[in-house]
Amino acid sequence: MDSLREKVFLSVIQEALNRLRADMCAKYKPKKQNRFLTGSITYELGPGKITQEGVTVEISSKIPTELFTKSAVSEKYFRDVKKIMNSKPKKPASIKMENIIRSTIVNELKERDYVKCAYVYSEKELFTDEEVAQALAKAKGGAGLSHIKGASTPAGKAVLLVLGENIFNNIRANLTDLIKANEEILAKYR
Repeated sequence: MDSLREKVFLSVIQEALNRLRADMCAKYKPKKQNRFLTGSITYELGPGKITQEGVTVEISSKIPTELFTKSAVSEKYFRDVKKIMNSKPKKPASIKMENIIRSTIVNELKERDYVKCAYVYSEKELFTDEEVAQALAKAKGGAGLSHIKGASTPAGKAVLLVLGENIFNNIRANLTDLIKANEEILAKYR
């Protein structure tokens, strides 16, 4: 059974990811199931998971095969995006190509290839004592943290605040990197 700490952390993480999904859908063209479209490519942000390594979040982008004239371009496109994503300061813990088949109507199946990046953030990457102390000081000892749910002490509320902000900012940076990588590779293939 998950500990209370894990449940509270996961709640804060999901809240931050939901906020990020809403921001991305507002900034770009929203699609079904919290996905968004920019530059002819659909992106998706998966739920956060707590593992032994830390917090894992998957992001993915559709490989726009319908824009290419050559067959078997998906593999090369994937390799090019993978190379760019692995050159970033925060590298994905894993990056793979997935083929997803979805039924859209009774007799129609849509098959798509996706680039899926899984990011793992350790606890040290999600909050530090210094960040928590700064949040406490900024909130004037805890009075400005009353809106934070899941902790009863000002320090606990500050941890949750920093955790949520860092998840939001880190995953937003990962999504931005993926969008830029796709834009760069797509320009090369057009």
